[in-house]
Amino acid sequence: MNKFSFKYRNVILGVTATAFGYYAVLMPHTVFLKKYKYMVATYQLGKEVPLSSKVQQIIEKVMSDLKLSDDVKNAIKPVSVFGFDLLHAGTFSTKYGAILGIPINFTNTVEQLHKSLQIKEEPVDWTRQDAKAFLKAVTFSEDAQKFAIAREILRIQAEEPCFNSLLLALTIGTLWTLYNIISYRYKLREGNAIARRTLYTTFTLFGAIFWFGVKDYRSYQLDKKNDEALCRLGTKYIKGGQEFYEKTLSRNRALRTLLGTDGKSIYTIHGNEENFLRLKHVPISHRKDFFDSHLRNLEGMK
Repeated sequence: MNKFSFKYRNVILGVTATAFGYYAVLMPHTVFLKKYKYMVATYQLGKEVPLSSKVQQIIEKVMSDLKLSDDVKNAIKPVSVFGFDLLHAGTFSTKYGAILGIPINFTNTVEQLHKSLQIKEEPVDWTRQDAKAFLKAVTFSEDAQKFAIAREILRIQAEEPCFNSLLLALTIGTLWTLYNIISYRYKLREGNAIARRTLYTTFTLFGAIFWFGVKDYRSYQLDKKNDEALCRLGTKYIKGGQEFYEKTLSRNRALRTLLGTDGKSIYTIHGNEENFLRLKHVPISHRKDFFDSHLRNLEGMK
């Protein structure tokens, strides 16, 4: 292979790797969004379980409070999902829109949860104190539900998939270019396989650390920014946020014992999520403290 062909092949590989990085992150939020929705949505007799009119009204109130345009409202498709956490996926920058996942504890009554709830595919022993605490912790007031839904919508508006995919593509493209420049400058391609592999491994590790670091830092800052924005919506959102985080901590503490060994690896004794190396979100206890302080300020003003 001549020198020109070798360089041409490297260009093709670089462009391919960059494009792969970009679309690998973005595609689950665009062309594969329907498949993702199918995986997380709740179905009954082969049909998607619709949200109750009450939940739909709460979502409409939240969208009104956030002053969303009609285009944004129409792009968000609420869907009932499994589990006890809200979720979102998608982006406004494409025709596919976004989905807003509403968990079963927002759509089912306490009686329904008591009857049908299972943990690790087994019926819950409601005589246990942690089971009772769990059931109490997953039932929210309307203010807390509005807060949680608004928080999720703000995350959709942040367009994280677009940011993360572009960041990954730029990281891959830049490091690939630097790798080739250094390889040619110091003639590492002329038989020095150990040095070439060491350089390649170093660049790969640095790229992964950089991408995850920037991605997680932005996510962390969005948590703080969104909580502050929701506080500005008024007293009901402040009280809703305080209740939401307080009950989320209680839920996690209950799950820590209900799930046995698995629970201890997922949640701390205080109810925060266990983190290993990465810190993708502001700890729940810190977010609760933030709303506690705002509530104290409100009470001091009375």
